[in-house]
Amino acid sequence: MTSNRNSGGSPAQIPLKAAKDEFLREQKGNYSSNLKYNLEKWLDDWIDKRDEETLADVTPLTMRHYANYLERRSRGDTGIAESSARTYYNYVSAFLSWAVKVEKLPENPAEKERAKDPLPTGTTSSSEQQFWEPEQRRTITDFVDERARAAIDKEGTGAFEEVRDRALVYVLAYTGVRGAEVLADRRVDRRNGLRWSDVYLENGMIEAFGKSQDREEVGLTGQTLEPLRRLRTLVDPPAESWPVFPSRHPPSLYKRIADAGHEKPDGDPWEYVLETGIEPPSMSTSGTRTLLKRLSKEAEVPGLDLEENEYLTLHGARRGVGETLYKEHGAQRAQRTLRHADPKTTSEMYSHIEASELGEDNTAVFNDE
Repeated sequence: MTSNRNSGGSPAQIPLKAAKDEFLREQKGNYSSNLKYNLEKWLDDWIDKRDEETLADVTPLTMRHYANYLERRSRGDTGIAESSARTYYNYVSAFLSWAVKVEKLPENPAEKERAKDPLPTGTTSSSEQQFWEPEQRRTITDFVDERARAAIDKEGTGAFEEVRDRALVYVLAYTGVRGAEVLADRRVDRRNGLRWSDVYLENGMIEAFGKSQDREEVGLTGQTLEPLRRLRTLVDPPAESWPVFPSRHPPSLYKRIADAGHEKPDGDPWEYVLETGIEPPSMSTSGTRTLLKRLSKEAEVPGLDLEENEYLTLHGARRGVGETLYKEHGAQRAQRTLRHADPKTTSEMYSHIEASELGEDNTAVFNDE
């Protein structure tokens, strides 16, 4: 009897994209969304610039080049996290492991040590990662609150940037949302910022474009509601499709004006888009990092080496929310708020808290000796 194994042909004959489609059909749940998005990015943004077209073309050297590419992207503050670099690599490795399992490949080239060696090591412990501490959170929110009040008293409706910045800092500080879920990410077209149509102030929630590539509900704490209401009142967006945190970057506004078929205005481009209803771009993650650097310094946030340009980071805000919830209400509340699909992610992120609490409990045991 003739075996139907490897019915798709030899590895030299199996197109990568066809194998990818077959692999994704077998996946389910949020994990499958992440796989689909990242594998298509690997194929469309990276493989397509190379000569690999079939499964057999993907060698340990191919994967070493990919690991090097991810490592370069993880350098510096504006790149991806080291953990993200490893995750992206692992998605591709999962696809190649499946190809081995269904006998389309003899072995997984991504699992060779020489292939994985360039990846970031990721040895930073949870205690060494930045968390917005309660005092830091109070300092930055008090600062942007007073800054917005002073600007409103002085400029009235001209206090847009200060009111916008206050609402943004409050949302980051108290919801645990990821920066890329409410801001534009220039590398991902679908991440174009939170829209007013996604904000439900009466229900205390927003709908964000989550890490899973699906719409996810994020709870708004009471602290965030008034700053968001004041921002909406001040901007009075002409359409619900407008970004909640619009950018006033002049070149970006002029581009939007030109794209809409208008001549370059003589006055303020922000006032022009308000008057004409031309939709402005959303603030970006990179632009918000620059803003947080400036605000951290102006507010003199404690616990930072401001002379060394340390600042409150986007992801530090999310970790800070989780840390407070983990301490006060336990792992389950933190996991639900941060929307971690796997409880292990929450446990690993806050392992330093568990270690500290165990140390305190064990101290009491030995004190009784």
